Amino acid sequence: MRKLFFALLITMAVNSTHAQFFYLIGPIGQAIMPEHGFLPGKAFKFYPTIDKYDFSGQKIRVELYDKRDVLQLATLSCSTVEIENKTEFAGLNGTVKVGEYFQNLFSQSGIVPDSLASDTLQVYLQALDARMIGFGSITAHGLCQMQMQFKNISKTYCVDITDKDPHSPIGRNAFVTRKTATRVIASASIREVIEQFFVDLKASREKSSAGN
Repeated sequence: MRKLFFALLITMAVNSTHAQFFYLIGPIGQAIMPEHGFLPGKAFKFYPTIDKYDFSGQKIRVELYDKRDVLQLATLSCSTVEIENKTEFAGLNGTVKVGEYFQNLFSQSGIVPDSLASDTLQVYLQALDARMIGFGSITAHGLCQMQMQFKNISKTYCVDITDKDPHSPIGRNAFVTRKTATRVIASASIREVIEQFFVDLKASREKSSAGN
């Protein structure tokens, strides 16, 4: 019954207010949106964090706000590549995948999304795009930026990951379609941003433990 409640909560907590979407993220149980119709063909993959984290069952209320339409960013602080928002990650589709990514990586790292938790993580999705840049020698870019607020953490995390990056799931010479390359690199960019938050959360917990 509890799993069903959270599944319904995730589905019903989407509001279009001032050109933004709001999600209350619950535990993994049921998919928020079917793959087919959004990412037909090769399935969207969720990549694990590079390092391992154990947050020991910490319960966090997670609120995800899509601010992309409000901000209309052309470039990010960490990149000179222009944002076009012409991929299948534009709009609601991308917001859904970001929400599912939090569910997956939280589950792997011992965090329990709980709508009743006293600690709230507010996530503001500011940009999510994938670009293929160049002629002949093409570079795949995954671009993602989120602002996160949690206790004493208030920070904007920005990523421009390419297929040259050692953390990229796809190699520069991989034989894949353009669509597959953009899906993979966009997925990796979401992973990189969430892991940046994990690094800060781990440091904050260690500092708090040392002070006690």
